[in-house]
Amino acid sequence: MDDVSKTNKKDDFAENLGDNVLMVIPFARFLPLINEIGNFFNEIIELVEAAEHNKRTCEILKNRVRVAELAVRDLRDKKKDREDFFNKINYIRLQELSTIITQIKKFISEISLMKTLIKYLKEKSIEKIFKELCMEFDSCINLLSFSINVEIADELEQLKSDQDDLFKYILGMVAGINDDDCFADLSEKFFSTVVKVNVMNNTMEKFMNETSQNQTKIDNIFQIHPLKFSDYESDDRRVNKWYKTTNKGEVFTFKTIAEGENYMIAQNKVTILKELHDWQNIIKFYGIISDGNQWYLVTEWAERGNLREFYQNKNDFDLKLKLRISLDIARGLNFLRTVEIFHRDIRAENILITLNETAILANFKLIRYRHGGHANPNFERVRYCAPELLERAPNYKYDQRCEIYSFGILLWEIAEERVPYQDSNDIGDIIDKVRNKMYREPFSENSQMPEEFERLEIEAVHHDPDFRPKISKMFEVLNNCFKKYSQEPSSFCNLTLDRKPSTPKFIPKRAFSIDQDAYALPINLDFESFKYMTLADAAKQHKLYKNGRPSGDVKTAYKCFEAYANLGNTGGTANRNQITAKYYKAVYISRGLAGSPPNKDKIVAELFKEVADDEANEYPEARVRYGDCLFNGKGVDKNESEALKYFEKAAEDGVVVAMYNVGNMYYNGVGCKKNIEKAKNYIELAVYNGYEAAIRFRNEYKF
Repeated sequence: MDDVSKTNKKDDFAENLGDNVLMVIPFARFLPLINEIGNFFNEIIELVEAAEHNKRTCEILKNRVRVAELAVRDLRDKKKDREDFFNKINYIRLQELSTIITQIKKFISEISLMKTLIKYLKEKSIEKIFKELCMEFDSCINLLSFSINVEIADELEQLKSDQDDLFKYILGMVAGINDDDCFADLSEKFFSTVVKVNVMNNTMEKFMNETSQNQTKIDNIFQIHPLKFSDYESDDRRVNKWYKTTNKGEVFTFKTIAEGENYMIAQNKVTILKELHDWQNIIKFYGIISDGNQWYLVTEWAERGNLREFYQNKNDFDLKLKLRISLDIARGLNFLRTVEIFHRDIRAENILITLNETAILANFKLIRYRHGGHANPNFERVRYCAPELLERAPNYKYDQRCEIYSFGILLWEIAEERVPYQDSNDIGDIIDKVRNKMYREPFSENSQMPEEFERLEIEAVHHDPDFRPKISKMFEVLNNCFKKYSQEPSSFCNLTLDRKPSTPKFIPKRAFSIDQDAYALPINLDFESFKYMTLADAAKQHKLYKNGRPSGDVKTAYKCFEAYANLGNTGGTANRNQITAKYYKAVYISRGLAGSPPNKDKIVAELFKEVADDEANEYPEARVRYGDCLFNGKGVDKNESEALKYFEKAAEDGVVVAMYNVGNMYYNGVGCKKNIEKAKNYIELAVYNGYEAAIRFRNEYKF
């Protein structure tokens, strides 16, 4: 759109506001918005620092928000010189800017971590949403007469680099799946496992962290069943090697759970870890089993023992094998990171080697194990322990950075084939070296390891945890090292895959559309009528509850929602505030909180449809609500197949009731052909979210 059209758009909106468009608004009303934008920027800084993926894209968006933060800070510092700025139209537009920045913050948080990035990868929508956010932000900045100078071509080139890095990362990760499927199928398996395990893990942690742990509820959701001891036999119990009585080809390890430990805790955690059975770099968990009063953890058998035994007994532990084992461990740790599971005890004794010399993560620190004939495990663990844990500071929690430190020490051991701090036989001496003297074992002068490997290890054991690399970065470096020094072609080299960022032809639903606002009614926004309440404040009032009943100022909140819902486009590329207002207005009308206007159902359906169809997808609940309108023919013609589409989109966004609805419809063939496999997947996700109707459905139909 040309500048004249934009100017006309701005004038149209100003006209819609009425004659008092330049009415002065007290600076005190602007101050919360100014502070809010500053707080958002600080939160974005932290998100970008923690980013594990799409770092360049996140940095670009952060720099844009920095422009806004500096501009509004200047407004505050020079308010007397900018007195003409503080009027009605800029008050509304500053709210819009705050809303767009909120969306940018949400986008950064979701594309920077794999567990939330998955939905964007499935839809191939990163580039599209990035462009929309930048366009909306830049338009709002221009309308506020702030200045911004960016090179769009350079930004898109950096975004493409992020997409290429992401493709390589996923390619390397799915190489660890025990399956011969094509890349697309393996990627889908990777994505679905990440989603499922995260849901299971979150629900399990919630119940286990409650003051009164409800094991019955856990058992009801996860249907945990101990294994039968009579199904297994052993030729020699001293080596903990067991077989299935019906199949001697299946070999297992039984690990003794120490007396006094709560075996149910181990069982609950193993229930989650069992879902990782397709990942060749993580030991396969089968469950727990009892022989009388003695409980055991059952895992796969690793023929070549642990990593230390392996390198001490191997004559040809060459560079290629060292790099591949390091990469195996990094791949396993990366997958654990995507599902938010800590190993908590990374060291050579807890890395097992299979018959084909693949490294697998084992001996997760679920509970204490009884190790007959082994050195004191606490003494061995301290060789790999991060200095901040050795401080024993109160309330210090184990986190990903501690895991990275341990992995760094392990990389040194793999390179040097020596026990870390092997000359120190006193636990206090090691603690003093690591914690107080900041000593780390150096690489030998004749080390054959690549320079980037050594540099990575040094960064990983940095004394300050904030300067250690992300585990995704470690995987990337080790993957590159292995490819470079092994000259081994990728097993997926013959695949044809479109790695170009998605660039669909797309016209935003709320882009500079003159026709869209041709019917906007002139409105004289009366801020006093809703006490200058911003939409953010109105939403907070809506969510206030006490003793199960609304306790916020919902009457004033509704006036705010209604005013902004009826407001025309403000001249920017999109009016996110209007979409927010329409969503809440529909909620209030549907619940009878705002009277009962004529054609109530039709009004509600139209409002929910507009919000549900909005590309920004700020309110996935609107998709469920409009889907419900379609399913029941409420305010709109009944259309079950169309309802299913909206439910599925909401389910992809994590709306639990939508997961149940979709599963139910696929199981019964409502609005679609019957698909039991799809039904099972959706119902299972709803069950793992603790949704009671889904639990009853699964139990009734024996899923």
